[in-house]
Amino acid sequence: MPKASLTCIYCGANNPAGTNRCKACGAPIELPIVPPVRVTTINTPARNITPPAMAQRADTSPEQIRDALDAAPINDQLKDGLKAAGLGIGALGVGTFFARTASEAASIAFSAFMVGYLSGMVNNGLIALAGGLVIGLMVGLAVKRPIGALLSAPIGTILGMIAGNLLQPGVPALPLTALLALAGGAIAAILGSRRSSTNVVAKWYGRLRPFLGMAGGFMFAMLGYVIGK
Repeated sequence: MPKASLTCIYCGANNPAGTNRCKACGAPIELPIVPPVRVTTINTPARNITPPAMAQRADTSPEQIRDALDAAPINDQLKDGLKAAGLGIGALGVGTFFARTASEAASIAFSAFMVGYLSGMVNNGLIALAGGLVIGLMVGLAVKRPIGALLSAPIGTILGMIAGNLLQPGVPALPLTALLALAGGAIAAILGSRRSSTNVVAKWYGRLRPFLGMAGGFMFAMLGYVIGK
């Protein structure tokens, strides 16, 4: 950008821009010489930063891991802990077995007795006999948790008895109370059953359970029939 005024180097007077001679002394106006700006560029080669090579891990097969675990030494304390855990699990399984057996026996006793008692009230021994055998068979075939085995058949028997009492006035010729109590107990006993264990002992006991259930159902049904009659 040009300066607004030019200074005469001879007399020091200020002259307007564009003047060739000083108006004060008449000397030629010399324009100031501005030294050129020199820019020096230094070319520095770019550094190639190479990331360190990652160490490659050798692939480990499951067989190698299993062999390493098998070869690892196990101290006696860990072995004792594993034995104790196994004994605890075994005791828990035995306790569950006895609890489920007791629950099934109580369920058969209640349901068969109620069916027998209701059959005795109408003097129908055939329903009492069938009720005891069928309910005992269904409870013996079903595999449930102890609480399920205890409550399923009795709840079904009670619901069937209530439904029979409500429907009985409409069909006075049929003993609906005893029949629906039998059907409700048998259906509820088998509902929600799961697959039995593959253990050899449990498998043989599972084959025996239906016969034990029918025997118990027969006895309690006859007892209820005698009392109801």
